[in-house]
Amino acid sequence: MASYQVPIENKLPMPHQEPPRKRIKSPKDIAERLLFLIIAIVLIYVPQVPMSVVLVLKKRGTPASTPLYIAMFALMIALYIGAVWLMRFLIHRYTDQPLVRRWEKRDALYVVLGYLAMFGAKLILLPFYTSISGEQLTKNDAVIRGMLKDGNQIIFMIVFMTVIAAPILEEMVFRGYVMTAFYTRNPIWPILISGVLFGLVHQNNNIAGTLIYVALGAILAYVYRRTGNITVNIGLHFLNNAPMIFMALQFIK
Repeated sequence: MASYQVPIENKLPMPHQEPPRKRIKSPKDIAERLLFLIIAIVLIYVPQVPMSVVLVLKKRGTPASTPLYIAMFALMIALYIGAVWLMRFLIHRYTDQPLVRRWEKRDALYVVLGYLAMFGAKLILLPFYTSISGEQLTKNDAVIRGMLKDGNQIIFMIVFMTVIAAPILEEMVFRGYVMTAFYTRNPIWPILISGVLFGLVHQNNNIAGTLIYVALGAILAYVYRRTGNITVNIGLHFLNNAPMIFMALQFIK
């Protein structure tokens, strides 16, 4: 497949509706993709280790010194950069198409419609979750809120992870990699796989909580399938997570 060229026409093609460069042809191909998928999911958690170190020290009553905290934060950023670079490498094993393209009007439209769809999904599913669990927040959100109460050091790391790093890395894993490596001409299967994996990775204590994230992941997957532009998904994911900033401000001392 030739490398992507910006056409003369006003409208860009939808590159991720095209099959990947390396299609699944044998059980070995499936095993390779599944192995890389496991590696990709592990990469989501590895950059969180420095933050866990700071959190453990805080809970033991010996908060990290300023130099140690700066070192842990810098390490966290470096690990996220490394994870994003590795994901870019894994994605391009299966496609010659670029992850980043110039935005079209349709891209901005998909951000708006995608955000409204995600907001609507939460509006519908959250009461169902509350009726089953008795909780107002999903387990994932409750864990984050709990960590925010542990002091300014954790707050800054949480905001960086949730609002900046997670939208980039998770979109590269669940949309960029999954929807390329497990491509099918029928868009339903990659969208479902992406949504289910997204739901399972986020911490939840019952099926209703998981279903919320499955729905959010499926919406993000649909947007990626239609635009083929990972920055559209990152922007949409950012908007969904942005309220975390306002939540964090409540705990800054």
